[in-house]
Amino acid sequence: MNLQRLVVREPQPPPAQPSPIPMPRPSALGVNSLQPQEPMPAREKWGYVFWGLLGAFILTTEALAAFWDAFPIPTISGTTGDLELHHHWVKLIVLGGIVMLAGRICFYPWPYRKIDD
Repeated sequence: MNLQRLVVREPQPPPAQPSPIPMPRPSALGVNSLQPQEPMPAREKWGYVFWGLLGAFILTTEALAAFWDAFPIPTISGTTGDLELHHHWVKLIVLGGIVMLAGRICFYPWPYRKIDD
């Protein structure tokens, strides 16, 4: 029994956090709540640079391919459409990704939970 107490931890219920949807907007908390508390970390800056450049590249190739019939670079939408024609299961993956992204956007930042130490 003593060994079990050393190895197994008593279960604890996760802390209850309310959904942020019915909570007041940050502007109701004052002007200072909208200001960042500290400068942006370098990792976050590089994340914006990386994803911004990737998004600009994808947007540029998609726009060029929409107006130029003989565009030499395969686009993401063209490749996905070609895969969906030959393999029907790819449609499920694309649709599942869209649904997960939409749910994540609608319910951000909930349901974040902190890991129980």
